[in-house]
Amino acid sequence: MTIELFDPVGEVEAITQKPQRILETLAGKRVGCIFNQHVSAIPFWKAMEEEIGRTLNPASVMRVYKTNTWAPAPRVDANKLLAETDYALVGVGA
Repeated sequence: MTIELFDPVGEVEAITQKPQRILETLAGKRVGCIFNQHVSAIPFWKAMEEEIGRTLNPASVMRVYKTNTWAPAPRVDANKLLAETDYALVGVGA
């Protein structure tokens, strides 16, 4: 049996933050939704999306519905949603 020692010093990931975009209104914009599909929130989330559709008349809706309630949304999917929408709604531990 061998014991292998690791250096506990890590490298911090460099993150660049883009300037915030301020929207004058949410009406007619492209909306993104990230939802973990937890059973306790499904009725609320469905009603919320329907209300957004009725009141804000979005130009498009992009959805990321996670298949694993407890895991983070896949980074590729989240980045695509952020790039292709004007604003995002993230709910219930997504």
